[in-house]
Amino acid sequence: MIKFLEQVPILRRMLEVAYTIALVILISGIVGLVLALPVKLLWNFIFGSLYKINVLQAWALNVLAGILFGQKTSKE
Repeated sequence: MIKFLEQVPILRRMLEVAYTIALVILISGIVGLVLALPVKLLWNFIFGSLYKINVLQAWALNVLAGILFGQKTSKE
């Protein structure tokens, strides 16, 4: 397999790009889950008697808030 990749450099480059994309997606997911932890704790502190959420629900809440209240750019 290694010799084949040495013979086809474009395939090797595509494989390197795929590894890089996979790594970026993995790191983004981990960072997103770490940043969702304070949202989970705050939500459960405020609304814990009514409804508790888990980390994945807090992550989804972060994504939704980013979509709804994200930075709007306008060129004037």
